[in-house]
Amino acid sequence: MRRLVRWWVFWGLVVWFVSFPWIGLTLEPQWQRIHWVPFGDPADKFRDIAANILLFLPLGFSVTRRRTPVTGLLIAAGLAAGVSVSAEAMQLFSTKRYPSATDVFAGIFGAVAGGITTTVLRIPSKPETWTD
Repeated sequence: MRRLVRWWVFWGLVVWFVSFPWIGLTLEPQWQRIHWVPFGDPADKFRDIAANILLFLPLGFSVTRRRTPVTGLLIAAGLAAGVSVSAEAMQLFSTKRYPSATDVFAGIFGAVAGGITTTVLRIPSKPETWTD
């Protein structure tokens, strides 16, 4: 279990590192740059949406695999939402990046798709216990 936690901490750090506004960093939030409406902006590229979905598939797979399907899917969606929103929030402080609701929805979709795949394929794992 500890190895799994370390893996997901590493994964979260990678997501945040990739999302960090390395270019155009500013101390003032760029609220006008947010794309609030999911899938409604011409800047939303299929490649970016697919990358976000693929990035979050393992999260849904891992979380749902060790829990009951409904609980696992809810936890996976919540974790994906938290990581996605925090990653997009960092982009508020860039004059070159565009925080997007599409990215948040794609992350949640990816995690839920990973969880559903695990449930449908019935990939076995021992249930999580307090001693793990």
